[in-house]
Amino acid sequence: MNRLRRILLCVVLALLLAVAWFLWSRPKRVDMAAYAPANTLLYLETNEPLAVVQAIVETDAWKLMDKNSEAGWTGQGNRWLRRFIETTGIGPVHTVVLSRAQIAIVVTDLGTIEEGDTLTIKPEIALIIETHTSESRIRSPAEQALKKLAESTYDNPTLRRTLINGVEFVEWRSQGGSRQIVAAIVGSLLVVGNSETAVQRCLDSAARRSPSLKDDANLQRLRRELAGNRNLTFGYVPQEKSAHLLSVAVPLILGRAPGDAGFQKIVSTGASKLLGSISWSSQPFKNGIEDRYLISLQPSFLRQLRPALSPIRSSDGDRRILPEDTYSASYYRFQDPVGAWEGLRTAVSSNIDALSAVVFSSLLKSALRSYGINEPDAFLRAVKGEILTLRVDQNGEHTLVIGGVKDRPAMRGLITKSMKFELESKPADHDGEELFADAQGEMGVSLRNDIIIMGTLSDVRRYSEKVNKNDATEGEEQFRRMTFFAPLSDSSPIVTYTADSDRVRNFISVIMAAGGSPPKEPANFEQRLTQLPYAATETKLVDQGFQRTTRSPLGHFSTLLPLLMPSDRRPTATSPTSR
Repeated sequence: MNRLRRILLCVVLALLLAVAWFLWSRPKRVDMAAYAPANTLLYLETNEPLAVVQAIVETDAWKLMDKNSEAGWTGQGNRWLRRFIETTGIGPVHTVVLSRAQIAIVVTDLGTIEEGDTLTIKPEIALIIETHTSESRIRSPAEQALKKLAESTYDNPTLRRTLINGVEFVEWRSQGGSRQIVAAIVGSLLVVGNSETAVQRCLDSAARRSPSLKDDANLQRLRRELAGNRNLTFGYVPQEKSAHLLSVAVPLILGRAPGDAGFQKIVSTGASKLLGSISWSSQPFKNGIEDRYLISLQPSFLRQLRPALSPIRSSDGDRRILPEDTYSASYYRFQDPVGAWEGLRTAVSSNIDALSAVVFSSLLKSALRSYGINEPDAFLRAVKGEILTLRVDQNGEHTLVIGGVKDRPAMRGLITKSMKFELESKPADHDGEELFADAQGEMGVSLRNDIIIMGTLSDVRRYSEKVNKNDATEGEEQFRRMTFFAPLSDSSPIVTYTADSDRVRNFISVIMAAGGSPPKEPANFEQRLTQLPYAATETKLVDQGFQRTTRSPLGHFSTLLPLLMPSDRRPTATSPTSR
């Protein structure tokens, strides 16, 4: 009996030790914001990278790659085994790290570099990985993986090791030294960046030598509200940085070179009185990815803006005919278009200083000037209902604006007197259509009983021919792909559909380059690429500001990955239009 008791006692003791070991070995989640500098421009985190990988490989975009490709991992596996490896740390080191890791991406600065006569934005980016695995175990595999990445990214990279504040920095530089991959390992933490400064800033925050984003109460609140811990990713731009990012983005949108300090200061000063923080989260959606963004607005600005942006509900029956090669289409649906325009302008002007108001007013007008609209107020008074803008190509050189006509005589006067367009043709058998052109024969306007079409003369003519044909079946496949992620009947006042082929192409080429795949397209790649749905973005005003929900084949991952892994030797995917 005593022997049985001793055996039972040993068994119980062994079980208790095993449970204690499992609890001790199980990694404890950390707040990744503790590793991000407090002055970070942009922050993005994921607490389950395997869930991100799983979501990506289940998208239709990922399935464009050959199943036999080195990048063609399916993400399938024994979930119980993965959970066992995560808890115990028993298994190959790369599997242990993948199952345990938490990851964050930070943009610490927006630098600029001169390349000839152009000034290019070169952000300082760092990838932060909490491996929850000992340094002695991860150092060699991490350095080998980064070496492989450098060799597949740069031609003949050079290796350099330095010691800074007792921490070893490992750096791979491209020929000429214009690009580099810098890494440092401290305990279970791995930081990889494109500059030594970016890596050092993250290490300083991790060691509490400098403040971190963890102390940002607004980040913690938005993370809870957006369920950041349950979604694939959570992102954040602090309020004091959103205006700065806008001041850099505006010149790029206007086609101006960044670096005009005076102009950027004006934009930043004005934007700081309008914008709050920016946050977003992502999750799987219909074999694609949904990214939800919240652009917070200052309370006074939001109160003035709300009455002006009253939407009207659309339906699939209201849709306009679209050219087959449409790159993007944006639907603006406001009850009072000119009221929305004037309300936006008034709300902006009353919340910023006089100089910023002049700049912002010019920016608002320039948004419509590319369509040939020099007098937005007069134009918007003469239209009704839904306004559609089209970009026929990605570069935006060919654009169209289409709207319902409320006051035909007023619209005709605007075209002939203010815009100085001359009547070119007036067919008698197509709904009273009149075609106008400018003196150079470059811009054109088609005016018929119920709609106006403005843009380049060639595009206006082509669109008018399609309307005249009135073929209801033409373009049905394109319309299905455009509205796959969001129906046109959605209640959002602004809905934009954009062809996502180039982002998907870049993402796949980076994956193939990083995996060492031959620089060639997968079989029937371009044909299958054109069958992917358009990205759909719905924009609406909510309690805190603007909410933008984008559903697309790969989400913001298709933009982030090429930024993190630039390559001079990517496989080139040739689009049909360039062949």
